[in-house]
Amino acid sequence: MYVPETATTLTMRLVNGVLFDRQGRIGSIVANRQFQFDGPPAQAGSIYTAGWSLCPDENVLALGDQKLFWQCASGNFNNLYDQKIAEQCSPIFLKIVHFQ
Repeated sequence: MYVPETATTLTMRLVNGVLFDRQGRIGSIVANRQFQFDGPPAQAGSIYTAGWSLCPDENVLALGDQKLFWQCASGNFNNLYDQKIAEQCSPIFLKIVHFQ
């Protein structure tokens, strides 16, 4: 799937199992299980800072062998987690999208 990129699009690149956003911050799972970008370096106490991969057959992002993540409502937006942390969480896959 190809879509136009905008200034608010989360654009990531994967280098040797490490995710980076467009500001060069490291994508990690932090101590509260949230997926976020920090640093560098990654936030102290991060659980995972590497081990990301692309699964082209399913067109999703994986962390190790995990392909299922969780979006959890927080006010009028969602945070992403590697585990279900509350009842308002629903399972998602992080789809790979290519920009034009």
